[in-house]
Amino acid sequence: MDEIKNAKLRKHKISLYWLVPIVALITTVLLIWENSFNKGPLVSLHMEDASGIEAGKTVVKFRSVDVGVVESVSLSKDFSGAVAKIRMYSDTDELLNEDSLFWIVKPRIQSHSITGLETILSGSYIQIYKGKSDKNSTEFVCLKDIPLGLDEHGIPIKLFGHTTGVIPNGTQINYKGFNIGIVVSSTYDISKDDVVYNALIKKSYSQLVNSNSVFWVDSGVDFSLTPSGVNFSIPNLENIISGSINVNQFTSEKGEPIKPNESFDVYKDKVTAKYENLKDNPKFVILIDNDIKNIKVGSKVNFRGLDIGQVIKMPWYENDSEVFDYKNKIPALIVLDTDKESSLKAKRVFSKNLENKTLCAQIDNASLIAPGNVIKLTIDPHNKCRSKKIVYRDIAVIPLVKKTDMVNELQLFAKKLNSLDLNAVINNLNSSLVSLNSTLMSVKVVTDSVNKNHTLENLNKILNSYNQNSELYKSLLEISNKLNQSLNELNPTIKKVGQKSNSLVFSSENKDIEPKVSKR
Repeated sequence: MDEIKNAKLRKHKISLYWLVPIVALITTVLLIWENSFNKGPLVSLHMEDASGIEAGKTVVKFRSVDVGVVESVSLSKDFSGAVAKIRMYSDTDELLNEDSLFWIVKPRIQSHSITGLETILSGSYIQIYKGKSDKNSTEFVCLKDIPLGLDEHGIPIKLFGHTTGVIPNGTQINYKGFNIGIVVSSTYDISKDDVVYNALIKKSYSQLVNSNSVFWVDSGVDFSLTPSGVNFSIPNLENIISGSINVNQFTSEKGEPIKPNESFDVYKDKVTAKYENLKDNPKFVILIDNDIKNIKVGSKVNFRGLDIGQVIKMPWYENDSEVFDYKNKIPALIVLDTDKESSLKAKRVFSKNLENKTLCAQIDNASLIAPGNVIKLTIDPHNKCRSKKIVYRDIAVIPLVKKTDMVNELQLFAKKLNSLDLNAVINNLNSSLVSLNSTLMSVKVVTDSVNKNHTLENLNKILNSYNQNSELYKSLLEISNKLNQSLNELNPTIKKVGQKSNSLVFSSENKDIEPKVSKR
């Protein structure tokens, strides 16, 4: 009993050796949880080739944030491409919409941009773009090129190409030189035998495009030869390198706002686009003389001081061979570009006056700097206008009458002056000047001779008039004698006056009375 009382109780402590398996167990549980229960979905990405893709290194990014990594890369079952297995991180399921897009980011040099330069050192990566579908998917196809316009909030449209070449993706769509959209992608419609371009118009500029708008390709350099000379224009450097698509409206009638996926045609140049845009408006033909060189495509048509149309084709020959016949006048196709109601009313009025031969056309002057580039239409019941051709290519012809004004007179004078043989005129003028000079010299000699003889005769007459036997000499001599006699008679009087000046008033014979004093 004493031994039992004296016994000491020992405290049992947990050995530190047990911490190692406990930590290992916790780590294992966490790894199992992370790899089995807390990992993101596995995505299969199909691509043509796995260039630049490495398992365990290539990451998937969304807005420059890593959201997944490539676990493995293998060939497809039919060996037509490669399949990359991507392990997405947790809480990224919302990125895997059915219409989400994947593409590889690597250095690319294209006509419209240079992208992916940041991957030169870090390596290629896969970019994901979140779609808008409500359904999710784990099977995707990798895009060949970087999709364009994804970040633009715009209106998608379709453009059907009537051009000789293919418009590359990324081509800008400009309105009066200002970028309002971009070509996103292109496909070929076999049924319509046309290239279909998917484009995007920026939402903030969508009001610039409507149902009456027309698109055409701007090749960069505009060069055209017209009767008025050479037209040459160069846009900015970007358009010269890559080109662009221009959009505008040539009709005055306002169209309806564009709708998503609305279709438009793309024409090869501005002239074709303008013609197609105005082809439903009333049209007339004016036959212009060959010496009129100031009418060109785009020249205004004026009526009562208002612009109501323009020239859309110049020249507008029915056959190309007509251009070599100098006797034929140059046909110009004009179109009225007012609103629909006004155009129809103008067509009725003009057609009626054409029947009455009271509608005329004149080449008027827009300004003194650029004369003769406006077609002026006039209606005058007192003057009849006639044309040899009433209809040309099934379109009514408006007779053209010449307008005489100062500018035309100057042009006519310049034309006549230009037709003169100036060398012959100068030679004749030189001969005439030589003859005139000779004649003047002869006249001078004769004149000098006549003047000298006349002067000598007058001098002789004057000298002879002072001869002793002349009447003048005798008269002068008689006057001189009388003058001498008068002077001799005045000599005594002059002496007397000098001696006694009062003798001129009082008589010299009477003496002054002297007073005398009387004696007493």
